Amino acid sequence: MKGLKKWTAFLIALTLLVSSCISVLAAPEVGEDCTFDDLSRFTEYYFDEFFRNRDIWEREDGESMDPKDIPEGQEFVSKTYADAFKEKADELWAVGDAGEDAIKEFDVPENKDARRELYQALKERAEALDNNVETGTRPAVLDSLYTKMDKAWDLVNSLTDSYGDVEDEENSAKNVHVIWLEEEETVDEEFIKEMNAEIPSGHYWILGDDWMNYWQGSEAMDWILETLNDCGAKLETAENSGSWDELDGLSGTIDKAADRAQEMRRYLESHLYPRPEPGKQEASSQAEESRGEAKDKQETLLPERTANQVKGSDGREIVSTLAGVYSAQRINGLAVITGKEQAEAAAGLQTAGSRLSMYTSDVPENKEIVSVMSDAARLLGAYTACSLQIDLYEIEGNRVNTVRNTQEPLRLVLELPRNMINASHTFSILVPDGIGGVLEMKDLDQDPATITIDATVFGMWTIIYR
Repeated sequence: MKGLKKWTAFLIALTLLVSSCISVLAAPEVGEDCTFDDLSRFTEYYFDEFFRNRDIWEREDGESMDPKDIPEGQEFVSKTYADAFKEKADELWAVGDAGEDAIKEFDVPENKDARRELYQALKERAEALDNNVETGTRPAVLDSLYTKMDKAWDLVNSLTDSYGDVEDEENSAKNVHVIWLEEEETVDEEFIKEMNAEIPSGHYWILGDDWMNYWQGSEAMDWILETLNDCGAKLETAENSGSWDELDGLSGTIDKAADRAQEMRRYLESHLYPRPEPGKQEASSQAEESRGEAKDKQETLLPERTANQVKGSDGREIVSTLAGVYSAQRINGLAVITGKEQAEAAAGLQTAGSRLSMYTSDVPENKEIVSVMSDAARLLGAYTACSLQIDLYEIEGNRVNTVRNTQEPLRLVLELPRNMINASHTFSILVPDGIGGVLEMKDLDQDPATITIDATVFGMWTIIYR
């Protein structure tokens, strides 16, 4: 390395590491009455231990230290911290370079406080440099966070661009009609049918109380926007400064914002009429289409079928005890058999104002987790049929919480599509158990058209067969 004097001997300054750091606290203890030799041993020991047996990628003078230029797989030491330690180390080396007389003058009792001050500065800056070493590089850390941010913003934009109050001039969607009930007016099957007939094709309607709960006075969306903007600012700061300090806990914060947006969407879609296809972004221009064109489009997107009930081979129909959004298309339906009150107790609902809601949807086959579950099925000597998202939500006023596990099993029945039905096949369901493994839930009935299971784990379910 050029022009760094004593630092060359210790392979210091502007370096990148590939292994975990060794704490400066392992360095020799420096006493109260420290000398030049004590401080030299401290400094030399620190850098000797810090860089020993390391694959060090050195930066030549004038080369970029921008985090985006860091090779993938290597750790980054911020130039700011390296320069701060170098500044104090150079003070020590300047004494040594001046000769023996300068060292003797440095060690006189009158300079004890100055030596202690220099040692404390060296120790603090060494610890700061040590702590600044972070695993991962921009490709491995920063880019993954940017990708996660993009996905979170996609969720927010999809939500705001899909559904909007027709009364709101600033909203681009303008396809949701807010309906306020008259005194003693009730929402029954006939009321829903009449409202569906009155609402223009391609539009939706929602009860006023549900609309207010959804927006929560705009607090929920305001929090999401504020959180994502703050996370974006921290990402930019980290990239520009080369310090990963701003990234602490950022991944989890982005996940919370994305989950909140997802929960808002699911809550809204479970209270809209007619029921939209969950996760389907409606174009804002849909509201402006002609009635006939919009009707054809809606019929394509929203096939008429009762997804919260199943029918066995004997023609017996079972209606789910839980309301919700049943939109999975790869099965003919899903029904919870366990009684509503019993299911809510199993899910841990304790307040009178809370309720349990079901959400089902298909899982894209290109998701990485689908491939993982397929591999798990092969290890069990089985084949995969399809994957579904089966979620439970506790809804209380404007609060929506995901229920991943129940205290007691809920019995559910899935109706298979005709192309899956085969009397020679034995079906079961695989679900990630949340601790790195998979749980197999075996079919409890003898009907080739259905799968009956007792489930305590919810999330992504993969139907397998042997």
